[in-house]
Amino acid sequence: MSRNLLVVLLCVLVATCFADELEDKMKQLRDVQRQLESAEQKAKQTASKKKQTESDIQRTSSLKKRTEANLQKLKKDERVAQDSLQSVSQRLAVAEMRLSDLHREQNTELDMLLRVDRSFKKQQINHRDHRYLKSFIEGSRRKIDILSGYKISLTQAQELHRNEAIKVSRNVKQESNKKNQYDKQIKNLASQSKKLTDEQKKLQAQVEKLKKDSASLEGLIAQLMKQQGKEPSSYQFTGKKIAWPVRGKIIRSYGQETRSYGTSVVSNGIDIAVKEGTSVVAADDGEVIFSDRYGGQGKMIIIDHKNGFFTLYAYNSELLVGRGAKVKKGQTIAKSGMTGSASEASLHFELRKDGKAINPMPYLN
Repeated sequence: MSRNLLVVLLCVLVATCFADELEDKMKQLRDVQRQLESAEQKAKQTASKKKQTESDIQRTSSLKKRTEANLQKLKKDERVAQDSLQSVSQRLAVAEMRLSDLHREQNTELDMLLRVDRSFKKQQINHRDHRYLKSFIEGSRRKIDILSGYKISLTQAQELHRNEAIKVSRNVKQESNKKNQYDKQIKNLASQSKKLTDEQKKLQAQVEKLKKDSASLEGLIAQLMKQQGKEPSSYQFTGKKIAWPVRGKIIRSYGQETRSYGTSVVSNGIDIAVKEGTSVVAADDGEVIFSDRYGGQGKMIIIDHKNGFFTLYAYNSELLVGRGAKVKKGQTIAKSGMTGSASEASLHFELRKDGKAINPMPYLN
């Protein structure tokens, strides 16, 4: 009798140890899955930042290219304006020299005319030199008047060309400053992009490690569950197929999904888009082993179908059955929503075999 009691106590002790170890590993798995979800979310945010940074680089490069083209045109205009100003200034200088020469010639002619006047004043004779000099002086005066008018027009033209040259030079300086600013922006954005790339690599490495840890724990949990079970799993449902928990468009499929910049996320189930408040039904007969809020899954229910399979229903707005409840295939167990990390009203549905996630599509009716 005492020997039988010892055997019973030993069995209870072994079962208790298995149960404690299973609970401990389940807790570890939940922690790893939370870390994985956080790492994947950070990877997604980093990818989004890098995409925005590269978009900013492209936009800034386009603006820089446009500024460089405009700067090249302005520099050409600046050379033309400077050449025009130099040409007008040279012509003005020549006109001023010629005008100065004409004034000297006129002064010389006037002096000669005065001497002729004094020589023949007493005789009251108009000498031919007098007539000649008077005519020459009048011609010089006309030349001076014409050249003076030409000088005025050149002076005005010089002022206009000088103002235009100053304006173009100012525009060249402004465009040069803009180009330098774009160069600095592109350099900073390129540095930021490199940092984001390095961060992506670290996050992806972290994600991969967490995936391996999660897979290892799931395998260990499946083994412990098998060891704990009183009878082997039948892996048979009440029918050939299980029921759809809801009917709607599948917006996320099972398995690994590659996203921008080489990042990837893993979905352990499928996401089905439905209106918030849609009835969620049990895929098959079973017992509710979890009914509560759980991290990024929001309000979640897990059903043990007592055949080696478990089903999971997440993102719900309302849970209608509690832990320990016995449910039937097609029975309403929750109302759909968008709790947890859901980005739109939907249901996240998983099928697990011995605790390990598998593709539910071949099993759905």
